Amino acid sequence: MLVSAHANDQLRAAVRERHLPCPEYLRLEERYGIELLDWARLGAGPTKRSAGLSLSHARAALPLLGGRDAVFSDGEHVGVPLALAMLLRGVCTPHLMLGHHLTTRAKRPVFRLLKPQRRISRLLVHSNRQLELAVSELAIPRQRLAFVAYGVDTAFWSPAPVHEERLVVSVGKEHRDYATLARACGDLPIRVFVAAGSLFSPVAAQRQPREWPSNFQVSFAEPSAVRDMYARAAVVVVPLVPTDFQAGVTVVLEAMAMAKTVVVTATEGHADVVEDGVTGLMVPPGDAAALREAVTRLLANPSERRRLGANARQAVVARFGLDQYADRLAWHLEQICHPAIGIGGATSRLSRPDRDDHPMTMRGGRP
Repeated sequence: MLVSAHANDQLRAAVRERHLPCPEYLRLEERYGIELLDWARLGAGPTKRSAGLSLSHARAALPLLGGRDAVFSDGEHVGVPLALAMLLRGVCTPHLMLGHHLTTRAKRPVFRLLKPQRRISRLLVHSNRQLELAVSELAIPRQRLAFVAYGVDTAFWSPAPVHEERLVVSVGKEHRDYATLARACGDLPIRVFVAAGSLFSPVAAQRQPREWPSNFQVSFAEPSAVRDMYARAAVVVVPLVPTDFQAGVTVVLEAMAMAKTVVVTATEGHADVVEDGVTGLMVPPGDAAALREAVTRLLANPSERRRLGANARQAVVARFGLDQYADRLAWHLEQICHPAIGIGGATSRLSRPDRDDHPMTMRGGRP
């Protein structure tokens, strides 16, 4: 598995000591024996994602594929160059790829003209809208695509016995609409904490206010500090610019896992996560009045916050947990390794992950 992170001893120790949530690649390694090709194995020091690093990552993976049952790319930034290199070299190793945002202006012509999908056995997306657009606009065959719900570490992100404050928390930078959040909450008698940091897509669309309101605190925060802020928050808001993919899904699921009430912009990519009025509230893009009304109503109604938060935690544990996510990924790996299984998976060694039973551990080769 090509991992766009440092899966080194420092990270592993931080996960064991519960300073960091467990990422899916460590769970895949633990449960299924999957070999990781991470940034540390490339000899890369602390770094951010870049085109050059992704090309180096794909280049390092290419000579290793001959002895592997399959290869798993953790995003199109590394999976697309690997697929194109496989085409040039005639390498036919089964290739599973996660697709996060396939429909950007830069990526559309790559899929349409160069067709890396010819060396992607299956492309997994976290949004049904992305799946639809991949078929209709990128000409990716439907049988090569699958929707897989994202998952988070529900042990790390779990409810804490902390008194809630008149505090609104918002986390993330990419595709965020903090200008609308500032208009909605800037003059309310509350505090707003914004953790606006990201290692990915530094040029991603976002909107910030010209001047932050005086009741806003904006800074970077480590995951353990973000968890503490979630615990103290009355409401977690994920304001988004209009987008066709699942921007902000990690923050949404983290907050839901902590039984927090979430208010999320109703973009095309989030129909698969939040059930409006049941596990959270959705507001129209750019509508500061609707966002303000939702926040003030929730602040005034603790019982409603408890109801939405309890439903949210239950939904994440049932459908969006880390183990379920790892099992779904492993199931697709098993399928591309054994194409004769078919999409029903009736004879697979791994049971279908959308059922209640749990898959057996895959101990064959090393994807």
